[in-house]
Amino acid sequence: MASTFQMYRQLESKPLGKSAFSLAFMLKAPYFATVRPKVEVMEPHHGVVTIRKRRGVQNHIGTVHAIAVANGLEAAMGLLCEATTPKGMRWIPRGIQLDYIAKVPTDVRCEARTDIADWDKQPPFQVDVRCTAYVDDGSEVVSGVIPVWVTAKS
Repeated sequence: MASTFQMYRQLESKPLGKSAFSLAFMLKAPYFATVRPKVEVMEPHHGVVTIRKRRGVQNHIGTVHAIAVANGLEAAMGLLCEATTPKGMRWIPRGIQLDYIAKVPTDVRCEARTDIADWDKQPPFQVDVRCTAYVDDGSEVVSGVIPVWVTAKS
């Protein structure tokens, strides 16, 4: 079976490839379908999804719900981890620590990042994936860390 990252690399440059991958990503992790993340970037140390503002992700004041943004950030983190985790290792999130800086009145871009040095360790180890969400004008609305535990596959 092809890895998630291999599948993305095969589809990303094809017409509707990112859309097809986004759908497959939601099927693999069905909870993400609640926010319908559109995969924009999947590469080592960088993952990006966008969430369209629609009724299903809005709160009572008409902005994108904070937990919907958290879900998008976790999806971006998962893409990053799938593309970065070395062969023979696996990852699992240990929690989520987010600061909600401002309301989210538009579509939201959810971005996850790490550095090479974050992964240059012997297992088991923790990687703190830096996560940030931006609205259409580029303003930062959510920031934080998702700690990820990396271990050898058994």
